[in-house]
Amino acid sequence: MDSSTHFLYLTLFISSFTQVLPLNVVMKTSLMYPLTCSDHTHTCDSYLYHISKGQKLEQVASLYSVNTSNITPIQHNSNLDYLVSVRCACKKDNNNNAYYLYDSVYKRKPEESVGYISNEYYSGQVWYVSGEDEEQLIMHLVCGCLENESRKVVTYTIQAQDTLVGISGLLSAKENEVEKLNTVLTKDPNYMDVGWVLFVPQETNKIRASKKWRMKTWKIIIFIVLPLVIMVTFLVLFLHRKRRGRKIKNDESKVIRKKINIGKTTLENHFFNVDMEEAASNIESEKPVIISLEEIEQATNNFDEARKIGEGGYGSVYFGIIREREAAIKKMRSNKSKEFFAELKVLCRIHHNNVVQLLGYASGDNHLYLVYEYVRNGTLSDHLQDPLLKGHQPLSWTARANIALDAARGIEYIHDHTKARYVHRDIKTSNILLDLGLKAKVADFGLTKFVERANEDDLIATRVVGTPGYLAPESISEMQTTSKTDVFAFGVVLAELITGQHALARDKQEPNKLKTLVSVIRSIFQHQDSAAALEAQIDNNMKGSYPIEEVFKMAETAFQCISEDPSNRPEMRNVVTILGQIVMASIEWEASLGGSSQVFSGLYDGR
Repeated sequence: MDSSTHFLYLTLFISSFTQVLPLNVVMKTSLMYPLTCSDHTHTCDSYLYHISKGQKLEQVASLYSVNTSNITPIQHNSNLDYLVSVRCACKKDNNNNAYYLYDSVYKRKPEESVGYISNEYYSGQVWYVSGEDEEQLIMHLVCGCLENESRKVVTYTIQAQDTLVGISGLLSAKENEVEKLNTVLTKDPNYMDVGWVLFVPQETNKIRASKKWRMKTWKIIIFIVLPLVIMVTFLVLFLHRKRRGRKIKNDESKVIRKKINIGKTTLENHFFNVDMEEAASNIESEKPVIISLEEIEQATNNFDEARKIGEGGYGSVYFGIIREREAAIKKMRSNKSKEFFAELKVLCRIHHNNVVQLLGYASGDNHLYLVYEYVRNGTLSDHLQDPLLKGHQPLSWTARANIALDAARGIEYIHDHTKARYVHRDIKTSNILLDLGLKAKVADFGLTKFVERANEDDLIATRVVGTPGYLAPESISEMQTTSKTDVFAFGVVLAELITGQHALARDKQEPNKLKTLVSVIRSIFQHQDSAAALEAQIDNNMKGSYPIEEVFKMAETAFQCISEDPSNRPEMRNVVTILGQIVMASIEWEASLGGSSQVFSGLYDGR
């Protein structure tokens, strides 16, 4: 870092703005020394360490103008903070100095000062602020690049009780490398002040290298020194494990029944005469993982509101890290035992790429807990309705077609490819989750029912279940539930993918009335010019970039799925076939555009 970097700006620190045009505010720089640009590296991927002050994942994504998929939770003492992946670039500040910076837009409230915004929302990492008006501010955040592209720099703000050793361990860095990159602030490594901003170079290959060394060492031992001892040890372990297997098998049901107690009161006293003997035996055969309540509480920091990522009639969902895996933990009230056992039984038996994975379950403190894999990119509904406000980029057409195919495969699997046929009964866009590669996974099996394959039409529900806007007519009028009720709901999902509209919304012409998306799709195919009527309803977020023939085919499929008569609706296996053809044609269409940045979905990373 050259000497010109080390001088301090005169502190220009304001608590409110008195002028509208233009705005240029420099932050106090005794806390940070930006990295000057290298001649060889102009842009790179880097991380900004966000000190959480109760913001949810979507709020953090909005602050930094990124998708939620760019954010990784990180545990720091008892707090859950975030690493935000950003594209760092060499830029000149208002004094014409070239530094590594990342820009994000912030909508300022009248009572907020620049200093408050920097400390409250950006962990004190704002180098300077600019903007054409006093509301929309451009926050220029310090970041870092190294010539060695295999390593990434983390911009980290020192917190209370931090030490150089602790920071290095937290971010997988070497102390001497941190000192080299922060020569001014680490002159005395034993003294660091809260609020100082450090650049921490992560050692990305550290773990891998150590593993290779251990492997090499063990090979020498195994093949040269102790071959006979190892063979004898394995033989003894094998015989011992085989003998213990019988005992474990006999004791499993006792363990499950013991763990599933709530304090001194068993679940069967709470849950409306659920047959716990039968439930335990059914669950036992599929061997779900039992997780202790202590692990759940530790993972969620005692159900900290900042870790809440969802809420509904069943209870709340929290983010946590359990046994080194990111997890979504559903906390259900004790009167939701039927939904609890429904999900537990179904997800223990279902293992499919397009169905959310159950990691385990727990009980205690008058609550039930289901632990799922954490699907990082949120729900499909978040990506369709006002996606930019929720930190997501609008979905391209090809992305939508692939998501439709993924979800259809998940539903087809529970209908046709399991030992028992299941009906989900609550298919909707908020129950379809997306991972980092936009692969869709069907979730929330709390209302799922088992039906006989031979006479599934005989299943009569005792109450109407599901979500308004997705309910098939026979579910309401006749209380009948079949696989065709899922097909109906999936038709509504297809309509949402095409239009970006809600399944049920207020009628613009008659605000006192509700309008269903089902009625919109039906009106399209009652129109003399169905293609023109369809184009008028296509989601504007796609900005006209779509193959109209394939959109029309998907709309036709949606129209067939929402038929009044269940017998006229296709089976999910037929829907999968049609969507597969639409996806292939859409890929060809996209390729013909030459990968235009406005159209190309970038969907196939990791697929």
